[in-house]
Amino acid sequence: MNITTLQTFIAVAEKKNLSLAAQDIHITQPAISKQLSVLETHFGTPLVERRGRGVNLTPAGEIFYRHAKEILDLLNRADREIRQMSGEIRGRMIIWASTIPGHYILPPIIASFKREHPDVQTVLQISDSKEAIRKLLEEAAHIAAVGILPNNKRIEGVKFFSDELVVIAPPDHPFAEESEISLEKLAKEPLVWRELGSGTRSVVETYLAKGGLPSDKLNIALELGSTGAIVTAVEAGAGISVVSRWAVLKELALGKIVTIKIKDVPMERDLYLVYPRRKNKSPMVEAFIDYALKQHPPA
Repeated sequence: MNITTLQTFIAVAEKKNLSLAAQDIHITQPAISKQLSVLETHFGTPLVERRGRGVNLTPAGEIFYRHAKEILDLLNRADREIRQMSGEIRGRMIIWASTIPGHYILPPIIASFKREHPDVQTVLQISDSKEAIRKLLEEAAHIAAVGILPNNKRIEGVKFFSDELVVIAPPDHPFAEESEISLEKLAKEPLVWRELGSGTRSVVETYLAKGGLPSDKLNIALELGSTGAIVTAVEAGAGISVVSRWAVLKELALGKIVTIKIKDVPMERDLYLVYPRRKNKSPMVEAFIDYALKQHPPA
């Protein structure tokens, strides 16, 4: 039994699905099945029971999951304390990020950081802000990159980028010749929107409501599950939308879309790097935060 086996079992227990667990820890599903078999042979009892595509823990599995979490937590703490004492910048750094920093901002920063610190292996997981913060609190992440600064005494953060939400339209749209539009004009247009539950949708609708356009007055023609899908749909003429400017830099450069502001409704937000509140951060985490801030100092 080794650390990898513990990590695998914890992923299976939390995802309750072998395929999702395999995606989460970047190994194949047969490899997970083999590790589960080794564990069950070791203990001489089933630890999981398969139900369709999902899995549930047996009573023995529940016991092992609890202790596996404790063991991994102790090992992680020991690793952090030893590396902190030595000042060594190396190891495995796990970052959980929401969509905009995860897809559009962090990848080039991580790539250039890797060139300066080749002994750091970075894992970037993309979810929503709520999930990223949860992973941080569970000590399953070293850093979270999110659009909110949580009010929690266990964590702290620093602004590292700014984000602007803008209206996007195809170049042949009537709005393409305007630098800004009114809320009244926006309300009349078919909108390509994020799905219910999306953090971006919530932020956009909050800004619009504050400006005087409640969500029940929006003409939502199409709901999609990702920013990339929305940009593609807008390019194809399905409607207009409101997205992060970071998400459309390539399309703007290629002339595939145009961006427009909404009159008297500034839509800007800060993005944060968030980390556990400790007297001394690990050298690896501190080095990455310092590096990220130097790439694009906050205004």
